[in-house]
Amino acid sequence: MPRYFFDIDDGVRDLRDDEGVPLVDRESARKEAIATLTQLAQDMLPNGNDHVFKARVRDESGELIYEAALTLRSGWVP
Repeated sequence: MPRYFFDIDDGVRDLRDDEGVPLVDRESARKEAIATLTQLAQDMLPNGNDHVFKARVRDESGELIYEAALTLRSGWVP
């Protein structure tokens, strides 16, 4: 089974995945990246109004195969 690596930028840290996760295919890696971003947002968003979360997926050769970003912009209306 191919191994995919998920590099995450949570706006505070840029974390490189050196272990990876074995997944069936690229589509499974895409879904895992999106799930990771939504979990990060759920865990971190109560601490601020604006935030950008990014995930980059690499394959076993180290090639970047997918990128996703989740952005929240919020604020009180005057």
